[in-house]
Amino acid sequence: MTNGNMKKMRFYRCPACGNLLFSTDDADVTCCGAKLTNLVMHKPDEENALQIEHSDGEWYITAPHEMHREHYISFVAFLTGDTMIVKKQYPEWGLDVRLPYIRHGMLLWYCTRDGLFYQNI
Repeated sequence: MTNGNMKKMRFYRCPACGNLLFSTDDADVTCCGAKLTNLVMHKPDEENALQIEHSDGEWYITAPHEMHREHYISFVAFLTGDTMIVKKQYPEWGLDVRLPYIRHGMLLWYCTRDGLFYQNI
C-alpha cells in the first residue's frame, strides 16, 4: 500500500454488532443485513485527543477518554505505506496501547459517540 493508497482506505463500523470492517478503496460493504457507509475522518478535539509518546522503541498511546459501554474508543489503528496495525479496545478497559515504532504514519481511532479521528505521526 503506497502513501497514496493509504488515503483510499475506508473504514466501516456496523451499528448493530460493532464489527470493524475496512477496504482499500470504494466498496459496497454490508454487515447484519445493512449497507454501511464509510466513516469520515476528523481531527480530534481536546476531548478526543490521544497522548502519544515514543517509549522503549514503541509508540505508547494513552488517553483520559471515557471507556464505558455507552462511550469508548473501540479501536486504534496505525497505517504506514504498506502496513496497517489494528488494536481492538473494549469498554471498561483503560486505553493503554503499545505499537511498534515506525517513524511516520497515520494513527486512527474510533470513538463510539464522536466518530473516527486521525493524527499524522
